[in-house]
Amino acid sequence: MKGMAGQKSWDVACLGELVMDLVPHSRTGEEWLYAPSPGGAPGNVAAGLARLGRRAAMLGKLGADPFGSAILAALAKHGVDTRGIMRSAAVKTALSVVTLAPDGERAFSFYREAPAELAIDLDEAGAAIIADSRILHLGVLPLSAPRSAAAQRQAITVARENGAWVSADPNFRPGLWPDHAAMLAAGRELVGAAQVVKLGTEELFALAGSRDIAAAACALWHPELRLMAVTKGAAGADLISRQSTVSCAGFPVASIDTTAAGDSFMAALLSQCLERDLDDLQPEQMSDMLRRACAAGALATTTKGAMASLPDNAAIGKLLGA
Repeated sequence: MKGMAGQKSWDVACLGELVMDLVPHSRTGEEWLYAPSPGGAPGNVAAGLARLGRRAAMLGKLGADPFGSAILAALAKHGVDTRGIMRSAAVKTALSVVTLAPDGERAFSFYREAPAELAIDLDEAGAAIIADSRILHLGVLPLSAPRSAAAQRQAITVARENGAWVSADPNFRPGLWPDHAAMLAAGRELVGAAQVVKLGTEELFALAGSRDIAAAACALWHPELRLMAVTKGAAGADLISRQSTVSCAGFPVASIDTTAAGDSFMAALLSQCLERDLDDLQPEQMSDMLRRACAAGALATTTKGAMASLPDNAAIGKLLGA
């Protein structure tokens, strides 16, 4: 990525929420049996990057509870550096219950009492990790509370001061915001700080006030932005630069759980951004990047759970016929 310091200890540092998902796993008669599955969008992206051979670090906070320990172990198992994750008995690891439609589309019910992700701090160790990373990846949820918002804004400042670029996936969860307008304002703030952005179509339309992808992307574009990915679920995605727009249809797969599809897409996109000059991307390069990201997103829907579903390079290459 042009304009970015190259020799750093980590490729991507992800900051934000870590959540234990309870996922429907199997049935006994008419009743679903649920299994714990470590997740949280930034954590999924970190694990996805590590699965793709990238040096990924995670920054955040977990409760001093069994769910927090399980998430920490899962990240480490996937190869994520977890030294930037704090633990505290004063907060609890967030819990979500996932329900799945027959086509694999999911819905979340969140259970959050003194949630750890809203008590994120950025200490010297965390700031040092960001300063020694090529990309800082963020979501919007930390901006919903003063303490975590201050940590995220400080993280962006540290990234800018040390030549790292910012990646953003707002990943809106309206049920976690008491004020819808505040959520949209936070999304615009996050997009405005980033060089690489991923948005679902409904997120894009809500932020821009337009239901035309080209017009909405133009409304959100700013001088620092290099790439905007617009995901369309099973229909695929668009990838937009300052000069070009390319599209990719969705890959036909046997989808059973879409929980981590967007995060898998994001990890694959960022992995490729690390190898490209984003100031001089040609349409054919963008098409290659988008196809690989779409393949990664599709593969993540073929396995239940979040981190457990993230594909490696071999699986993506096989789907692409490489």
